[in-house]
Parts: sequence; C-alpha cells; structure tokens
Amino acid sequence: MGNFQAFVVRGASGPVVTLQAGIDFGGYYWTTTSRRAAKVAALRRGSGAAVLSHNDQAWRLRSGRGVIIDPGRPPRAVRDLSVFALAGSALALIAVRYPDQLLGYVADAASTPKAWRLHHRVLIAVRHEDELVWTDDGIITRRTNRFRHDPDAQPPSARPTKRPSITHDKRPVSLLDSDGKCWLGLDSDAGPIALPGGWTASRSAVSVPATILAAVNARLPGRACVTIDDSDSPRPSDKSGIIGRGDASLSRIRAGVASIVVRVDSTTTWNGFRSTVAA
Repeated sequence: MGNFQAFVVRGASGPVVTLQAGIDFGGYYWTTTSRRAAKVAALRRGSGAAVLSHNDQAWRLRSGRGVIIDPGRPPRAVRDLSVFALAGSALALIAVRYPDQLLGYVADAASTPKAWRLHHRVLIAVRHEDELVWTDDGIITRRTNRFRHDPDAQPPSARPTKRPSITHDKRPVSLLDSDGKCWLGLDSDAGPIALPGGWTASRSAVSVPATILAAVNARLPGRACVTIDDSDSPRPSDKSGIIGRGDASLSRIRAGVASIVVRVDSTTTWNGFRSTVAA
C-alpha cells in the first residue's frame, strides 16, 4: 500500500474507498484520477470526501468539500478560483513525491486506455475542514468539530449477527477469501469516512478500534464497503484489488475492538486497467 492514502466518497450505492497517490498543499489534499472515474462522478453530484493517511505511528482522517480541477471545464463557483490557482504547483508536487508512479505510466504508455492517459486526467482537491488523529493503539490525540462527541459515548449496541452467506460466483477474485488488512468505508450524517481495519474472511467482518468507531459517528446499520488493494507495483497494469459493498452492522465489541459484519452484495474488481462489477 506504500505511501498511498485511502480516499472515500459517497457513491450511488454507498461509500466507496480507493487508494490514491496524493499530497497536502495549501490547506487541501490533492490527487489525480481519470475524469471518468466513479469518484469524480460522485463529487460532481455533491458528495463530500474524506482522506485517511498514516505517518509516524499515527492515523489522520480529514474530511471536507471536494473540488474537481478539469482543464475541460471552468470553475463552478467563484470560491473555487483560489483552488485552481494552486493546481499547477500541486500537480508538480505530486510528480516529485511519486516519480515511480509517473514512470510506471510511462512504461505502460502503449497499453494505457484513452480514458486513463495523462491528458484525460483531472485533479481533485479536498479542503481540510475537519480532522481526527489517533495513534496505532486507538488513542485519539486531536479532533475537530465533526468528530467531537461525549467522551463517555459508545458505538451503537452490538447485536448477534450470523455470518452472511455469500456465493463465490459473486466474488470473482480471492482477495476477500483471505484474512488481512483492509480499508472500511462507512457513511455518517456528515459524509463518508474511511477507517483502517482487519478483514476476517470466515466472518465477513472488519475489526476497528471501538473508540475510533464511536468518534466518527458512523451510521450502523448502514451501507459500507471493504477495499483490499494489492498495488505495490508502480505500473498500473500490475495493480489489482477488490471493493465489496453491502449492508453493515455492528456485531460485537470485545477488548476495545469493534467487529462490523459487512453483507457483501456486489463487488468491483480490477486487474490492471480491466475492471469487473458483479452483483
């Protein structure tokens, strides 16, 4: 997963988490993607966004309004003009921080589909409006308005939950069949959020610190996604992963760890530039 960040928006069927190569600059998080990407469509519909990053044994979740910088479209509002003024510098900083990713696209230039070529990409800027920071041990060290709550508050009451029955033909790759690290996308009244988690395939469940789940005020039961990404190679043709979407509920809280069961009802898998949606 390298130095990528988990980027979440509210899609048509709930939150969607993808990993992005991005930087912080001028009070915004900046990243780039194809103008045909689902996250771009979600932002154009008015979805907020959140970005999760990890540095120096601490997690940092930031949320705010997303702005799309598309050379083919003028700014949608006067308030976006200042963001457009920063775009050139932001793009240069992304290239400086991720030279291997840029070289990966160069290596795959001949096989890159038109929609993913450099001249069909857009910049996304997410304003730093709210922030939650916590240690690897789940201790909160900073929070702003969106993530303020009664310190004695607890996550929604856990209810016994049977393991979902998921037919394998709806999961065309094996990433969801193995335990490991994942990214959990949840929704809330204030917008989508992303959390780091541990995926247990036998229970179709994600484990997260209970204190952090309480702080983000997630809607549970509610729609969720589980993203597992295998993208260590800088070449886009070698990247693969899966997003499983479905209804989620809190199953249990034990020893400070919350277990959230996700009843996967659809998946999006990708292998290089080829993606498949199954429902």
